[in-house]
Order: sequence, then C-alpha cells, then structure tokens
Amino acid sequence: MFYRFKSKKITLLIIIFFLAILFSHQYVLKKIGYFLIYEQKPQKADLIVVLNGRDAERSLAAVDLYNQGYAGLIIMAGLVKQPGSDEFWKRVGNKFDGRTFFSRAIEAMGIPISSFKFIGNGVTSTYDEAIATRQFLKENGYKSILIVTSKWHSRRAYLTFKSVIKDDGIKVWIYPSKCDTFDPNAWWKKETDAELVFYEYVRLIYYIVTFQIRPFV
Repeated sequence: MFYRFKSKKITLLIIIFFLAILFSHQYVLKKIGYFLIYEQKPQKADLIVVLNGRDAERSLAAVDLYNQGYAGLIIMAGLVKQPGSDEFWKRVGNKFDGRTFFSRAIEAMGIPISSFKFIGNGVTSTYDEAIATRQFLKENGYKSILIVTSKWHSRRAYLTFKSVIKDDGIKVWIYPSKCDTFDPNAWWKKETDAELVFYEYVRLIYYIVTFQIRPFV
C-alpha cells in the first residue's frame, strides 16, 4: 500500500514537473533571447564605433546617431585581408571599386568622407575590434565612445569593450540598431534567429573563459 502511494506521488511530481516546463518554456526562451540584448540611452560621445557585420542595419543606426549630433566621427576597424585578395587585385587592378559596403552606404546617406575613418591593422573578432579601438583612443586622446551593433550582439560587445578599456577612464555606451529584426520574444520560431542565439551563447562562453570578460553588466 505504501509502495503504491509512493509510486503515485512520484508520478504526480513528474507530471507537475513536465507541466511546469510546458507552460513556462516560452518564458524561459524569451529570457534567453533578451539576455543577449543590452541597450543604453545614447549619449553624446567623441566617436561612434561601428562593429563589423550586418552592415546595412548598423550603417543606418550610425548615420541616424551622427545626424542627431551624438558624435562627429564614425570609426570602424578594418577586417583582415581575405584569402585570394592579392591575386584578385592583380587581376582587376583599379577597375573594381574596393570600398566596403559600409563606407559606400554611409556616403550615400550623406556622411562626408572626412567624418568616417577605418582603424587598426585588420581584425577578426569583437575582441580585436575592442583592442584596435582602445589603441586609437589612446593615440588621439578621445574619452568616450558610442558603440553601434546588432541587438543579439550587444551584450557581448559591451562587456568586451568594457573589459578591454576598463582601466583607461573611457566612457562606453552601446546602441543596438533599431533596424535589426532579431525578435527575443520568438527567436526559436525562426531558423536564422535560432542560429544567432546558439552561436552567440557559444561565443559568449568562449569570451568569458578566454578573455575573462564578465557575463553580467
């Protein structure tokens, strides 16, 4: 009799556990999506720092901030040379417009070329971008930056920059592009968003372990 009662109790607990998961999983999934996003109210800064990737949505955000007077100079770290690029330039010479999409985009939206600058010696990661930005700030005496990136990338980007320049007295703000379509309320329903979340958490863990950035603001 006691065994049957205990068995029923365990079964009931298991049912309650799975029902809790069933009715709360969307809440948990939303929390997972929202955790990747870190947004601050934009502040006036010396520089707008645009991170590589998703150039269309990030160029729109950078131009909006520039036009609203948040900073008078936009910078971006140049990427490393791609494999095959030397042979490519041998073949095409000056017949090909080698400017990046980003530089062409902001110029097309009215940003003067004097207000945009590539920095660094070639980057491959957000951490490299933070290092290149820190060096540029030190060389030029700038004291504040407004970072532009995508929503899903904003927490890791902010934490990385804060970690790299924590001892330099630099003020850091971050602004995720409003044109980013990433939806933290339903990211698991869209394959591209689900991939973004998965790989972003992998990178976040890698940055915490390798570069010892803090996981929380």
